[in-house]
Amino acid sequence: MHIVADQNIPALPQLLAGAGRLSRYSERQPPAQLLRTADALLVRSVTTVDRALLRQAPQLKFVGTATIGTEHLHCEALAERDIAVASAPGANADSVGEFVLAAVLACFQQRGQLSHLPELEVAIVGAGHTGRAAGQRLQALGLLVHYYDPPLLKNKNQPPVEGELHNHWQRVLNSDIISCHVPLTHNGPHPTAQLLDIEALQSLHNEQLLINASRGAVVDNQALLRCCQQGDCPQLVLDVWQNEPQIITELLPEVTVATPHIAGHSAEGKLGGAIMIARALQQFAGQPFSTDLDSLLPPCDWPVCDAEKLDTPMQLAQLVLQRYDIWQDDRNMRERGTSAAGFDQLRKQYRKDNPRRQLNNQRIACHNSQQLERFRALGFSAFRI
Repeated sequence: MHIVADQNIPALPQLLAGAGRLSRYSERQPPAQLLRTADALLVRSVTTVDRALLRQAPQLKFVGTATIGTEHLHCEALAERDIAVASAPGANADSVGEFVLAAVLACFQQRGQLSHLPELEVAIVGAGHTGRAAGQRLQALGLLVHYYDPPLLKNKNQPPVEGELHNHWQRVLNSDIISCHVPLTHNGPHPTAQLLDIEALQSLHNEQLLINASRGAVVDNQALLRCCQQGDCPQLVLDVWQNEPQIITELLPEVTVATPHIAGHSAEGKLGGAIMIARALQQFAGQPFSTDLDSLLPPCDWPVCDAEKLDTPMQLAQLVLQRYDIWQDDRNMRERGTSAAGFDQLRKQYRKDNPRRQLNNQRIACHNSQQLERFRALGFSAFRI
């Protein structure tokens, strides 16, 4: 098999050993000379797999994307060619959940309002893998979490959500924190493209916090800029941007935490996506697959923490932001991510020399069952002493 893959999908030489010949590409779209003989194509969300690409790949039999979303894949065109498709749902959900946790703690620490968090209401827009991961962590902080997801509400076969599931849009707009976790859809009864349009954005105020770690076009960025210029915009955390990698640079000074679409890019999240599509490809080819995440990750030597020393919101915020310095990603974005080339380069080289690790590498010694439950819900590796 000739496997063509994005060079930023990690560990593929190890994961696909013996599966065939592996060729890597570095731009957003793979070159025609590789596509001509490709049997399998492994991509990230930056690569659009449409009819134009498929015409260049006459032998293609399998497409895998190391991402949760599949909107960059033209599924109808792939089905017409009977090309097998695989994605990585849930692979980086914990990474995105921790991004949201860090963002909320960073913003309220900056406000000097960490102690107010248990008084606040959070609307999670989209109760899929990443939405639930974010909601679980914010609920463990003591916030009142509810989920807006009309399609899920109609689907009786979905697993239950730990928190209220509803379809009341006005309740979302009234919430203290709004965190977006939906795929980008343009059609159907509940399209998400520009879900937060000028009308929705103008109903928000500067005491609220709006987080978008889903897809940039879920929030109308031009409308958002207009609201900011008018002076009554919510505090903003944007990891995704409309028309990225070419962002609206005038919006950047209005954003408290700005990052280049890296919420899901922990070492565990990126490698988890690679494992899922490598396993799917090996299964498609009738080959065994036994590699797991732990065997490919280096050990993490963070010292054990005592739960008693993490009793206050400030102590917890200090630990989370020490383990994931979200402000570093914000500085890098402002310094080097304003151009399309710079934005793409930040994603490609994200923490290359010092990979971001997840909180499940941090062991917390707990003295009672309440501490144990809370720190596990926050994503830590908690144990009872």
